[in-house]
Amino acid sequence: MTHQKLPKDVLCGIYSPGRRLVEFAVEKKNVVGALAKISGEIARLGVDVFSGFLTAYPGEERSLWSFVADLTGLDLTPEKVAEELRKLDVVLNVRYAEARLDGLIIDDLHFPLKASLGERNILIRVKSVADMFDRIFKDFGTGGVAIVYKMGLEAGKRKAEATKAHYRVDGREMLEIILAERIAKGWGIPRLIEFNQEEAEATVEVQELFECTPYKGRLKEARSHLFRGYLSGVLTVLFGREVLVSEVECIAKGDPYCKFKVS
Repeated sequence: MTHQKLPKDVLCGIYSPGRRLVEFAVEKKNVVGALAKISGEIARLGVDVFSGFLTAYPGEERSLWSFVADLTGLDLTPEKVAEELRKLDVVLNVRYAEARLDGLIIDDLHFPLKASLGERNILIRVKSVADMFDRIFKDFGTGGVAIVYKMGLEAGKRKAEATKAHYRVDGREMLEIILAERIAKGWGIPRLIEFNQEEAEATVEVQELFECTPYKGRLKEARSHLFRGYLSGVLTVLFGREVLVSEVECIAKGDPYCKFKVS
C-alpha cells in the first residue's frame, strides 16, 4: 500500500521571466497575531506572495517569515515595502534581495540551512547521489559496496546515540522517531512492520527510498547499501549488539517497495 504524503518544497529560488520578484526576510516578534498584521499590510499594498517559510519556536522572542513577493505592475520599490513593514509594532527588521536577472530570484539571504533542531544540513539532488554511488561501485566493485555500507553504518550509530541522548528514549520509540525523521528529510517513507527487541529482530518497509528510485525496475539486485548500513547502525545501538540487515525486496528490481529484515 502506498502511503500518500504532501510534497514539501524548500525555497531555493523561483524563475518567472517578466515578473518583478523580490525576496523579503521579516524578523518579527514571536507573538500571537504578528503574522496576521504583517500579511494584512502586504495585502493592503497589493503585493502578491509566492513561496516562503516561517521559522518560529516555542519560548523564543523572535521569529522569521521569509517569502518571495511579486511587485509586477505596482508603483512600489522593495525599499518602500520594507519601510511600510518596519512601521508595524510587531516587526523587528526587514531585509530584501532583488532578482539577479529577469524573473530569477535565488534565496541567498539565508545561510546555513538547518534541520533536525538546528543541525546544519545541505541539499543535493537524488540523481547526483546516484551518480556518485555509481562511480564508487564502478571503480571499487564490491569494495565500493562495503565502503558505502560502512558510511551508513557509522552515520546510523551516531544518529541513534544522539536521538537517545536528546529525547531520552530507547527501544521502539527511538526507532520510530528516527524513521519519521527520514520522511521529513526526504529519504523515503519508512514503516516499521515488525519489532522484537528481545530477539533483536525487525522488519522495515520503505516507499520511494532515495537510493533506489533512480533505478526503478532496471536492476537484478537490491540497490540500497547506504540506508541498509544506516539501519544496521541504528539497530546496533538500539539492541546493544551487532546486527545484520538484508534488503529482501527493492524497487530497483521491480518490487513495490524496499524491505529490510534485521536479524
